[in-house]
Amino acid sequence: MKRLLFTLLLLGASLQARPPETIPNDTPEGLLLCGYQGWFNTPGDGSGRGWRHYRGTDGRFDADSAGIDCWPDMSEASPQERYETPLRKPDGSPAFVFSSRNSATVDRHFRWMREYGISGVFFQRFLQEIRTPGGRENSDTVMANVRSAARKHGRVWALMYDASGCEEFTVFERDFRRFAAEGTAGEPAYLRYRGRPLVAVWGLFANRPGSIPFFEKAVALAHELGYSVMAGADSHWRTAKGEAAGRVRAVLEQVELVSPWMVGRFSGTEAERYYRETVRPDAEWCRSRGIGFLPVVFPGFSWGNLKGKGFDLIPRENGAFFRRQLELAEKCGAGMIYVAMFDEMDEGTAIFKLDSVPPSGGRNRFLAPPPPSDLYLRLAGEAAERLRRRTAAP
Repeated sequence: MKRLLFTLLLLGASLQARPPETIPNDTPEGLLLCGYQGWFNTPGDGSGRGWRHYRGTDGRFDADSAGIDCWPDMSEASPQERYETPLRKPDGSPAFVFSSRNSATVDRHFRWMREYGISGVFFQRFLQEIRTPGGRENSDTVMANVRSAARKHGRVWALMYDASGCEEFTVFERDFRRFAAEGTAGEPAYLRYRGRPLVAVWGLFANRPGSIPFFEKAVALAHELGYSVMAGADSHWRTAKGEAAGRVRAVLEQVELVSPWMVGRFSGTEAERYYRETVRPDAEWCRSRGIGFLPVVFPGFSWGNLKGKGFDLIPRENGAFFRRQLELAEKCGAGMIYVAMFDEMDEGTAIFKLDSVPPSGGRNRFLAPPPPSDLYLRLAGEAAERLRRRTAAP
């Protein structure tokens, strides 16, 4: 009898510890969310955009020119997801990549999220892209893929408008009003915060004067349409001096959630100092005003092919750098975490499965993280589970 009782207790504990098959959409509290760029295109994917985000600044994608610093692990991809490139692996075989427009690939990415326990994504919608009919159509297609895959795999998602390169309020207003009218945010997979659907707007910087009036109007519109707002701001938002910095803080006092951009701000052991001197005070500023705080963590940084310099600028340290940030975010009391990014290969911040034997034979240099290819998915999933346990209601 005692043995049976002990077994039942163990079973109950196991079931309680297991993450839910469907992530609740009522709050980002207790969730680990990734940025999802969804901006990679290929010839033959139906977009007519060529090697979008794969090609280098000279417009070519070959052994000597590229716009990415790491290579996706395509070993699990189905034939319909594999797009052959002009590059070659060390053994001479062709190197393949994916298209974000391909629904099977987006579905695979969300299946990985479910398998590893990652809660969901902020889908990036770039105002610079949706200014044109072709860019808007492509973003619409990828967003539909995200919406379907999130629903299928029990993940959550929210829309994030990125205003970098385009601070035209009319572009944002036209698109966001259309999105709100479609009712997508009322679906079970769409993320909510404080009783309302959540929309994120990124790019509030004191040194970008146009971003401030844009954000003032964007926040007002989102509230008018019944949304909570997450604002993505510069890392110096709290300490910067001057009139523009004061206006930035005034905007942030109006939103429900603040997420300072931390990518590239520190490396190695500098993370501890940065969290002590910047992140903790940032979080306290938000808490004292009843505003949510969403810290950003990233696996490393590299943009040598994209910029011509800066390869492996912030080393990944075989996962140690990423793990260190996740632990620091937890120690500072973060109730939610934002990972930059799930699929960002341009700046070498992708946490999805990467190829440890990337193409070679030209001027390009690619990161070659050692196996296993799913290391960062594992680390993110483990952090998500710790976060879920810590924030779970008693």
